[in-house]
Amino acid sequence: MKRGCGWIVVFLLLTGCKYAAHPETAYDRKEDGSFTHYATGFDVLERDGYRIVRVFNPWQNSRGVTFSYVLVNGSAEVPDSLDHLQVIRVPVKRAITLSTTHVAMLHQLGAGSSIVGASGTGFIYAPALRSRIDSGMITDVGYDQGLNYETIVRLDPDVLFMYGVEGSERAVSEKLTELGIPVVFCGDYLEPYPLGKAEWIRFFSMFYGLEKQADRFFSGIDSSYRAMCDMVHGTAERPLVMTGLPWKDTWYVAGGKSYAAKLINDAGGDYLWRENRSAQAIPLDLESVYARAVEAQIWINPGAATSLEELIRFEERFADLPVLKKGMVFNNNRRLTPSGGNDYWESGSVRPDLVIADLIRVFHPELLEDHAFIYYRQLK
Repeated sequence: MKRGCGWIVVFLLLTGCKYAAHPETAYDRKEDGSFTHYATGFDVLERDGYRIVRVFNPWQNSRGVTFSYVLVNGSAEVPDSLDHLQVIRVPVKRAITLSTTHVAMLHQLGAGSSIVGASGTGFIYAPALRSRIDSGMITDVGYDQGLNYETIVRLDPDVLFMYGVEGSERAVSEKLTELGIPVVFCGDYLEPYPLGKAEWIRFFSMFYGLEKQADRFFSGIDSSYRAMCDMVHGTAERPLVMTGLPWKDTWYVAGGKSYAAKLINDAGGDYLWRENRSAQAIPLDLESVYARAVEAQIWINPGAATSLEELIRFEERFADLPVLKKGMVFNNNRRLTPSGGNDYWESGSVRPDLVIADLIRVFHPELLEDHAFIYYRQLK
């Protein structure tokens, strides 16, 4: 059991069966025909002898973009009518991942040994996978436009999981397909709800025949996360929370409907830009953000900062902010690799129940006095 998880188990036991894990059948197709409960970026069509997995709008500002993948068991035949779609033979034995989030999903499923290549191996945090990297069992395949196609072809993966930011990766995907590499786009990072992002573990499980394991795992995460939400529900005082740090004179503030904003709300905080209706980052000038920042009682996720002094060196006026004077600045960079990889973006994506526990400890420490931070730390 990971450090910091014990109190969650105790809490669930004390609250009785109200938050007990769902049975395995809890994640069957719902009455409205949909496959997922929180995730909006993928769906599954069950067919006789195969599945069609559909991924929707897998990069920012994409509209009406759908990729369909046919998952076929072993050497079973595929209908001629599906020849135009990418066919993946499952269970997958060899995989390449271009995101540490996907690495975390496979690692959590117990399928980490299938990873033969990854983008930016220096950013992978999981000790078991670092050992495989050090021993040469996982090869770095490059990043973005610098992908090493020769290495990818040599690794001969059954599937390459990739993500898109603005659609430019589509050309990369087409080139890989021409080289005979089965490519699957994933849009998990665009899910605005923490449980929606975590539910993508069910997506990855279908490539390995590990659906029951994924359902059991996600059921526990679902229950734990909702238990945390109920813990802070109705709290009389909700601290005002700001996030982020400027980048080249522009402060990309998380939208009021974003992943970060929903985590803050679920953990019992009031986000300073909660009235905003966007799920994406909002570019604002430093002056307008600073004018709101004087109201903040807690500041989280200030870039790569590791101390209050760093923040003041970055912008002298920060020294006058009440939130910094009181030392109420917390960053999600407690677990880093020597190269700067952050486990918050790795295992934290699949464990939102642990992330929200950290945030409740920040916003309402009296509720979780014995909780030891996992991803966060208070800057000094």
